[in-house]
Amino acid sequence: MPILLNIIVRSVIGGLICLIPSERIIFSQAEVKGYRDIMFFDGRYFAVGTDGRIDYISSSGEKSAVVTNSRNNLNCIAGNGQVVVVAGDNGTMLFSSDGKAFLSIESGTDSNINGISYRNGLFVAGADGGTILISKNGNSWSMIKSETRGNIVSVTSNDSFFMGVTDRGEILTSKDGFNWAIRDYNKEYSGYNKSCVFKKVLAANNRIVIIGRHNDNSSAVLFSSLGNVWAERSLVYDDDQGIMRFLTNEPNAITYDSVRDQFILACDKGEIFTLPSCSKCNESAKISASDLYAITCTGNILVSVGREFSVNILIL
Repeated sequence: MPILLNIIVRSVIGGLICLIPSERIIFSQAEVKGYRDIMFFDGRYFAVGTDGRIDYISSSGEKSAVVTNSRNNLNCIAGNGQVVVVAGDNGTMLFSSDGKAFLSIESGTDSNINGISYRNGLFVAGADGGTILISKNGNSWSMIKSETRGNIVSVTSNDSFFMGVTDRGEILTSKDGFNWAIRDYNKEYSGYNKSCVFKKVLAANNRIVIIGRHNDNSSAVLFSSLGNVWAERSLVYDDDQGIMRFLTNEPNAITYDSVRDQFILACDKGEIFTLPSCSKCNESAKISASDLYAITCTGNILVSVGREFSVNILIL
């Protein structure tokens, strides 16, 4: 069963715990300031975002700024338990050996870097123009130019492979991080499923989930076990009155809740949406007035961040 009942929600803006107003101004993520990714590392959460901002966030929502010399937007963060790598626009790459001080390093590209992942001794990052960056230590990087038509917008990995997705509906896979196969989802599923553009991909617990948007602007969520065959997940749920609804707010990020074996979407208008193993047991909850751009789950704590550097701490 999905677990979004009896949650405790703290919405933190500017370090203050706030009431959540009902009104909201609509912006797209590209137009506003805010956090764009979050990661748990060494007992703390790291959130990265626009204008070179990196903050430590405690489990109670307290923020502590990290001083960096970058003012470029930071889009993604990854670590291997020992080092942390942050990347962003214009090829920006920051490296930390202790999670405290971040130094600028050469990425080898001036393209926007949008996603990064670590697996079996290798960091892999994906960027605009099909650029792939690889590093064994997170400090020195080499570049591979893929043949994608779109920009690589997200990268994930599991014990078997790396995977990336593009904003043209392409899926990239690699067992070693160096040699990549590219599949065009829209071409393969033409006539069966609606065409999609992709935003994020996540591999967890022998499942892979891609989130994106159909060509009619409706939300798309795809599931696969091996990455070869994909099935669309129905995004219906029952509201508090038992009336069946459809997810209308656009998903921007996804995390896996291992305790409850469910994936959780972070969406526009402060909505989170659970995807448990039971495909008819989806649940929705509004936790903020702000669009949510990144989310992570550690044990019973769910942390989502987003527009205007908002932070939401949920005790599941």
